[in-house]
Amino acid sequence: MNEIEVRELVPSEYREWDLLVEEVQPGTPFHTSDWVEIYRDVLSRDLRIYGCFRDEELVGGCPLFVKNLKGVLKVASSISNMTDYCGPLLKESSGSKASKRVQETHEIFNALREFLCRQGFDSIHLKFSPGIEDIRPFTWNGWDSKVHYTHHLDLNEEVENNVSRTIRKDLKSASEAGLRTRVWNDLETYYGLLSKVYERQHLKPPLPRKFFEKVFNLIREKNIGYMLVSETPEGEAVAAHLTLYGKKGTIAWSSARDPAFSLRGSNALLYYKEFLDLKARNFEYMNVMAGNVPRFADYILGFSPKLVPYYSVTLENKKYSALKALHKIAT
Repeated sequence: MNEIEVRELVPSEYREWDLLVEEVQPGTPFHTSDWVEIYRDVLSRDLRIYGCFRDEELVGGCPLFVKNLKGVLKVASSISNMTDYCGPLLKESSGSKASKRVQETHEIFNALREFLCRQGFDSIHLKFSPGIEDIRPFTWNGWDSKVHYTHHLDLNEEVENNVSRTIRKDLKSASEAGLRTRVWNDLETYYGLLSKVYERQHLKPPLPRKFFEKVFNLIREKNIGYMLVSETPEGEAVAAHLTLYGKKGTIAWSSARDPAFSLRGSNALLYYKEFLDLKARNFEYMNVMAGNVPRFADYILGFSPKLVPYYSVTLENKKYSALKALHKIAT
């Protein structure tokens, strides 16, 4: 089998990258050039999409954000604010034998790993999307690994049979209060609710308003998702979910609830209505990204989700490790 060549893609090749993201199952909206270019443009990030080629065919790769820390450290990461995974992808083997699939996975990931190690980064952090399970080409070569979790709600099941007593009470409260839901792709409503959440904690939103403007433009122009809001009988939006489309499922990317509105049922109502809507549209699951924060994980358990692991790997050189240790001591 021919060797894998790895190189940085030029912008004219981004369409080829997007076709790969669309083809492979672990590919997500976070991997697309449209998504990572928003970070590049709004946050002035140094974006690099590395491609893995076999016989000039793109068979894998990884987007990376690169930054220099005070001119001393050069660090690379496949994720950024509010993008929990955007790591390496590879084209699945067409062969049926497990040994063949493992061989091709290792060839592509080993080539990518070796290439990244030659780029002079002091730290490299890659977080894989759910569905990529074999990270041994990295861990066998000295990279540290960590397991993370998300939840999948199976849309082939009946939601009424799986919700907890607490969720049923929340839904009843929402109904008695006259709350209703509707799709409303309105930036002002979303950003207003998100700002209230962070103002309550005396914090700024994790990304500037301009970022969300571009996301809502993508939603309108390329139909990558939608926003569902829960509102009072008077038409006041009190909670919102921003959902992105995947291949077989959807990704619950971001949610916000007015902290001044005390009725918990507004959030339960959104999940319940989304479940019914997506089920009717033949999606197989909802990826509810709430598995790594205890209070969110506890809440979503009320919908009887499946726990799904995903992984990250990190490589740090001695200089980075030493400076990180000094920083911890100083703080």
